[in-house]
Amino acid sequence: MTKDSGIRSLLPGVTDPEEDQLQAEAKAAVMQRLDIQPQVLPAAMNERIDNLTNVGSSVSFTPEFYKTQPTKKELADKKYKEDFEKEYGRDAIKKRVLQKIQKNKRAGKLEYDDFATHDIIIAETIKDEAKEKLAAQSAKTDSLMQQVIKYSPNKVVNLNGPPKNQKKFAPKVGPNGLKGQLMVDPKHPDGFRYTDVNDLYNNYGDNPERYIQEVMYMYEDGPVPTAGVIKPYDHLDKSSYPMNQKNDLMKYQNSFNKLTPQQKKIVENNNKRKASAVGKRTLKTKVEPEKLFENILPLK
Repeated sequence: MTKDSGIRSLLPGVTDPEEDQLQAEAKAAVMQRLDIQPQVLPAAMNERIDNLTNVGSSVSFTPEFYKTQPTKKELADKKYKEDFEKEYGRDAIKKRVLQKIQKNKRAGKLEYDDFATHDIIIAETIKDEAKEKLAAQSAKTDSLMQQVIKYSPNKVVNLNGPPKNQKKFAPKVGPNGLKGQLMVDPKHPDGFRYTDVNDLYNNYGDNPERYIQEVMYMYEDGPVPTAGVIKPYDHLDKSSYPMNQKNDLMKYQNSFNKLTPQQKKIVENNNKRKASAVGKRTLKTKVEPEKLFENILPLK
């Protein structure tokens, strides 16, 4: 009988076919003498040995059950790494920062209130990664839509566009090209003003200060606008020269041209009254030349 010693210990139970045949004949002879009927016991089947009966290229000399078992130190190191990753890994840090942001929101505070610099950096990184994922997802979605548009048997025109039978209405614009209207306002420096914020933006959008002043004057009863208002000519003030007010004069003229003839007449009359009132105040406050220094150097 072959012994499983030496190199054969690597494959215990593997025997030569001739040896198996001799053992089987010997067993059969003994059972015949003892008058014993052979019985196959299912529990006696050895699956590992049966699988290795046919020795060939499928036999591996490094089976799974011969692998070196990890030592206690290796097991301890593995557990330490798992615990460290669970407590201080990327996912753990991300979860902790998001929890702090949610806590601040529930308390009515700013997102990064009482955040350290590194926490702010981590939070911004999380936002950037989320934006990149959304952008990538949007790109995929658009690609799928294009495929549907291209290969649909019904030839879909545009999934993101308006319905096919939707009526197109022209925007509501007045005869003078305004969404609102111009109204006479004696308190306003120009003598008139716009009544729609869109018209204000179209006319004063390039001058944010004037635009904000006009909006506050229209909605919040703020003070009259002062930025970009045409200054009366004064030879001592270069900023009042027409050449230095070309843009403001052009805007005023464009707005004035949109007034009705009746409104133009009213604005002109109001401007004349203002000029007359200013002239009267100037005459009242005029001082005689010989009295200019009366209050400075009293003469006796």
